[in-house]
Amino acid sequence: MLQISSECAAPDRIILMENEVYRLPQTHREIQVLSGIAWITVDQQDIILQSSEKVSLPPSKNFAVISALNNMPLIMAVWQDKNPVRT
Repeated sequence: MLQISSECAAPDRIILMENEVYRLPQTHREIQVLSGIAWITVDQQDIILQSSEKVSLPPSKNFAVISALNNMPLIMAVWQDKNPVRT
């Protein structure tokens, strides 16, 4: 039987247009911008990512909120956390 480890799992792809906001599930903690500019807010901190930049968000009980900047579509890849926070 073929098994896929979480390290090899394909990321989810998210596309946001102007004025759209996305609440990233708490189980997803790695984000890479494929195109556009992302404004990410988590735990009262703002993070700006440009195309090809990647970030690993710290474990948190809060959701990250993401929106596109500069009136451009935002395309992101997001990966699920290998060790999700339990509440």
